[in-house]
Amino acid sequence: MPSCAKRFSPSLFALCLALASAPAEAGNYAARIEYAELQTEGDTATIASQIEYRLSPVAKEALDKGVPLTWDVVMELREPGWLWDSVAYRSKQRYRLQFHALLNQYAVQTPQNHSEMFLTLSAALHFMASVRDQQPIPAAALQTGRYYQLAVRSQFNREALPIPLRPVAYLDHRWFLSSHWSLWPIQK
Repeated sequence: MPSCAKRFSPSLFALCLALASAPAEAGNYAARIEYAELQTEGDTATIASQIEYRLSPVAKEALDKGVPLTWDVVMELREPGWLWDSVAYRSKQRYRLQFHALLNQYAVQTPQNHSEMFLTLSAALHFMASVRDQQPIPAAALQTGRYYQLAVRSQFNREALPIPLRPVAYLDHRWFLSSHWSLWPIQK
């Protein structure tokens, strides 16, 4: 009786090891933060950012079948520290993109629960790209002469997907549509 070790070739083992250790990244499909800035007007300040959303073919197919896609845009004003950064201000805004087949239009639900309709997917993604925090940053959070960092991330919300689709979205790299944290220095 042949042993299992004799049938298992070293090249097959190396291939399995390479596939198992490959990082799970979305590659070209992840959202990308293009820029963020602190906009001051008088005594108040707000955060504005520009995000590029790139959907994988699997995400586009789900969207075209009526599955809504949701992103949480997290904007933080951080003060760097020795061991960890302290967060002086944090805002989270949720954007929901859905295709309505009967209308043949895309709907974007904004953080203010207002819905905008678009004829094309690119127009809807372009609308979602410009994010401006609606809540002014309190003046007490920004002290003159201090160094701060703007941190922005667009996180794809897998928990907003229908329950049968969630396990696939956690395992398939084509569903990794979140951006990494992007940092910009600010001198106040």
